[in-house]
Amino acid sequence: MDSNKRLILTVGISLAIFLGYQWTMTTFFPAPAPHPTASTEIKEAPGSGDVVPALHERSADEAGNEGDAVPAGDEGTVVAAALPQREVTLRTDDLLLGFSSHGAGLFKAELLGRKGQRQGGTDAPQVDLAGALQPSDPLLFEATTGEGLPVLGNRAPCSVAGSDERSVTFLCDAPGLQLEKKFTVTGARTLDLQMVLHNRGAVPLAGTLGLLMPARVDPARQVSSRGCAGFGGAPPQPTQNICRADDKISRSLYHADKPSVTPEGRAWFAGIEERYFLAVAVPDQASACELVAETPEFLTTHLNTKVATIAPGASQTVRYQLVIGPKDIGLLQDASASIASSTGLPNPKLDETVDLGFWAVIARILLWLLRAAHHVIANWGVAIILLTVAVKLLTLPLAWKSMKSMEEMRKLAPEIAKLKEKFGSDREKLNLETMKLYQQHKVNPLGGCLPMLIQMPIWLALYATLQTSVELYNEPFIAGWISDLTSKDPYYALPLAMGVTMYITQKMQPMQMEAAQQKVMLYFMPIFFTFIMLQLPAGLTLYIFTNNLLSIGQQMALRKSMGIPAIGAPPPAASSATIEVAPAKKPGKKK
Repeated sequence: MDSNKRLILTVGISLAIFLGYQWTMTTFFPAPAPHPTASTEIKEAPGSGDVVPALHERSADEAGNEGDAVPAGDEGTVVAAALPQREVTLRTDDLLLGFSSHGAGLFKAELLGRKGQRQGGTDAPQVDLAGALQPSDPLLFEATTGEGLPVLGNRAPCSVAGSDERSVTFLCDAPGLQLEKKFTVTGARTLDLQMVLHNRGAVPLAGTLGLLMPARVDPARQVSSRGCAGFGGAPPQPTQNICRADDKISRSLYHADKPSVTPEGRAWFAGIEERYFLAVAVPDQASACELVAETPEFLTTHLNTKVATIAPGASQTVRYQLVIGPKDIGLLQDASASIASSTGLPNPKLDETVDLGFWAVIARILLWLLRAAHHVIANWGVAIILLTVAVKLLTLPLAWKSMKSMEEMRKLAPEIAKLKEKFGSDREKLNLETMKLYQQHKVNPLGGCLPMLIQMPIWLALYATLQTSVELYNEPFIAGWISDLTSKDPYYALPLAMGVTMYITQKMQPMQMEAAQQKVMLYFMPIFFTFIMLQLPAGLTLYIFTNNLLSIGQQMALRKSMGIPAIGAPPPAASSATIEVAPAKKPGKKK
């Protein structure tokens, strides 16, 4: 078999394996059904204005057992029943934050606006990065103590020491220790958290102060909707622990044999993330992080800070900058720069939480071009079309060389046929003479593949961009048709149109294969790619469809300028540059 036949056989076997895997995973390993998780039933405190806090007091009976974990005993310890739960609601343009005095943390971190909405249309719920926590779980940004410091119990009852339109302060008591926590809104998606430890006892205190960032996991979103991530199924949107320790970002999911991961080095930020959203804390002093997955449905990120010895009657302050919201690269860069400026610390590089994969360099360039186009025309679908045009113009010289190389190959087809006839099964001699023919006519047999090889990294980078960049998340192209460019086309119109234009493009390209092989490639490739694109983001399909249209027009123009005959015209007669090949000698007997 020649190389073309081997290529077709390889692609065919790969497709068969792919389809078999799809069928096996769909039939025998269906995606788990969404797991209903019990959330704390806390009545949302009413509020007015953008950032006006509202307080709501509940009795110990209403609060249930949330305060049972508070240690009892020494003087100064507050009994849970004596501190009813109080809630404070703060609102910014982009966040609705609900704080509870039992735990002194967030029971609600709801993202507002279209960017904060789950995929699924106008009726989809808003993203709440703390809303699925159970009564036994710690709250988001709840504090914990250890290694010598008096213990603060889970959901420890605290008091609301004060609140205003942009801040709330809690006081939490343990034997010999009082923790003062003050949350202050500093931006639409950022807060400052100041924790002051007051030594109320008679002996020095030292130990570890921790900040917890828990998350309840929806198993249905951890895996593909059809058992195969990416091709043939909606990709997963997992919830993960995340920490940047030194220069490395670590992420963690549940693994039965390794329930916790402790990255080495100083933690510059840590928290929880989804594909498009995050809630992280940036410490102002040397800290370490631990990523814990206690069960498949519950993750906790610990950000631990060593507390130097606090003398009796003295205090020590630890501060964190909190970022909650969508993983918009531009906004995360601005937040990182602001944090570095206000704290004097190195830039935490929060924008690197956007994982663009192997082709990140190209993906960032594409995203920059998309953002630039979007500034001109406020439609991300049109921006993708403009990006396609720009890429096509940049690759036009390569396309011209490719077309010229393929046309030269087409002209040499009769000569190659003669060589095959002369040398028959002598593959080594045939390959040698064929290469001589290519060198004589200065033809590169791989020249026609170059534009495709250059396009593939762009496609892969754009795929990563569409899958991870929140800029395109929930962004429509045409109302009533494509409401989210990061989701599949609900009517499959774009994949089918892409398949038709790919067929036309294949038809227009000069082929050097045998007739049967040409027919297989002509129909197989468009059908194969159409099948793949059915479940992939509409934005990626729009890019390839637009690229195909431009390729058709480009090929028509190039064929005309180069004087290439119409499609289907017979190859020209052998040129005067035909190689004279001596007849092969018949093997004789040795004397």
